[in-house]
Amino acid sequence: MKVLTSRSFLGSLFLSLLVACGSGGDSSSSSSSSTTRTPSVSLATPAGTPCLTSTKSTDVFGSTNYIVFQTINASTWGCLLVNKSDGQPVFDGNQSLRFEVRPGDCNANSGWSDCANDRSRWELQSDDLKWASTQGKIITYQYYVYVPYQPQILPPTRTDVRDRTAQTLLSQLNWYSRTNKDTTTGHSIMAGLYVNESGGFYVLTNKDFGYTPNQKILIDTNPYDKWIKMTYVVKSTTAADGYIKIYANDKLVVDETRATLPDTDCTTVIRVGFYNSFLSAAALAWQTQVAYYDGLSTTVTNF
Repeated sequence: MKVLTSRSFLGSLFLSLLVACGSGGDSSSSSSSSTTRTPSVSLATPAGTPCLTSTKSTDVFGSTNYIVFQTINASTWGCLLVNKSDGQPVFDGNQSLRFEVRPGDCNANSGWSDCANDRSRWELQSDDLKWASTQGKIITYQYYVYVPYQPQILPPTRTDVRDRTAQTLLSQLNWYSRTNKDTTTGHSIMAGLYVNESGGFYVLTNKDFGYTPNQKILIDTNPYDKWIKMTYVVKSTTAADGYIKIYANDKLVVDETRATLPDTDCTTVIRVGFYNSFLSAAALAWQTQVAYYDGLSTTVTNF
């Protein structure tokens, strides 16, 4: 009994000393939370070649082809080919692709206006298949994305909004009908790379060919100031043995077996860059968004 009492006393004394000293872990956490994080690169618009002028840098795109998705009212600063020599981040080589969306930016195409539909964006779309049917093909899209730290890349959604949430995508994998041009029934997002309200990145897939979420997989809670490799592999078919496989830094995060085309007259494309939806649902003002892409590639094989 005497030994147990001594040990109990010593244990209590040790715990009391830890509490009195505040514990090293708590002190470190408090110190780091009071430190203001700064971006790894200036967010000011740098010199560069506007994507409206050219998207033909083999350094960035290799032999793959991308086109500007919406050109009407598109800003010159929204997409630039930028240079390592100007202090811009690149994954390899001497150039990368920089996207910037400012508050109030919005653009359009002949059948859709972001300005009238509570959206904003600056995106490039894959164009290797020239809008041909992708039935019977296995398509692999790959890119690297680098997002410099920004205090608010996505504002929170207002608490009084129940039917929608403010959203930011960094890429989206789409199917499109080549004959049905209706903006609501002629295409949908099969999968996308999203930003959550905490600033993390996650992949979301949708069921069938609509917008009902299927899987939501968090891939990085602190994705800033580093290159992240994303790979999407699609077996493009109306048959049930199609699939979507998505890799983040070569780790398989999505593996869905499913039809990936609603009919054989459809095509598959990927878009990269910023796409913001339901702007009016945000509780705070939107801020300028900046992201870089590099090492884009597309490979297509038949099955």
